[in-house]
Amino acid sequence: MKKIMLAATVPALALAACGQDDAVEETGDALEERADAIEDLGDDRAAAMEEAADEAPTDAQEDALNARAEEIDDIGDDAADQINEVADQME
Repeated sequence: MKKIMLAATVPALALAACGQDDAVEETGDALEERADAIEDLGDDRAAAMEEAADEAPTDAQEDALNARAEEIDDIGDDAADQINEVADQME
C-alpha cells in the first residue's frame, strides 16, 4: 500500500512545486478518487474474508479470519486517509 501511496503522491508534489493551480487541484481530485478506490478495495477484501469466516469449520478459524478481515479493512482505511491528507494539502 505504501508503494501505491508514494506513486500517487510524487506526481502531485511535483505539480505543486511548479505552481500550476488548476493542475494541482485536478491532481488532488484524482488522489481523492484513488483514495476512495483503495478504501473500497479494502472493504471488498474484508467482506470476502468475513464471508470465508462464516464458512470456517471451527470457531478458532472463524475468529482468525474475522481478525484478518478487520486488519485488511484498517489497512485500506489508513492508506486512504494518508492519500486524502496529501489531497487536502493541495486544495
